Amino acid sequence: MKNDEFVFEKVVYLTDTNAEGNVYFARFFEWQGMAREEFLRQNVPNHMEILGSGVRLITANAWMTYQSECRLFDVVKIKINTASLKPASLELVFTFLKKGTDEPIGRGGERLTFASKEGHLIQIPKSIRENAERFLVSPAPEVVELGLRNRNKILQGSESHGEPES
Repeated sequence: MKNDEFVFEKVVYLTDTNAEGNVYFARFFEWQGMAREEFLRQNVPNHMEILGSGVRLITANAWMTYQSECRLFDVVKIKINTASLKPASLELVFTFLKKGTDEPIGRGGERLTFASKEGHLIQIPKSIRENAERFLVSPAPEVVELGLRNRNKILQGSESHGEPES
């Protein structure tokens, strides 16, 4: 069975570029957030109701690796897949490509956790989990390696803060 594919497109505007004319690195994180919000809007019709009920969506970890530049008026395709699902968290993987050529621009990821309004970890809401499962893929080895390396760095830096397992 082929999993669903979600694609978000973003045109590069002048505000996205730096003095050299290429996209400023922080924009990729903004675009990941925009793509994630559109992913939820299109695939989880009741996500605003879930968030309105006090459920918190927390970005616990985000990363990005760059493969090539993009410039003013390039159209960037951002493909989103789910790389892992745990009881209280999921990992989204973002593949950035130039529209038209599908030249790789980069790959990114986010580990999202869910918490109650009191801040306690909770299970992923059912409708979010069901829709995330539709996009579940086995991550490429480099994604797993980067994700684990970044997670380990975060955990090492936060051991004294008692970060809960998700």
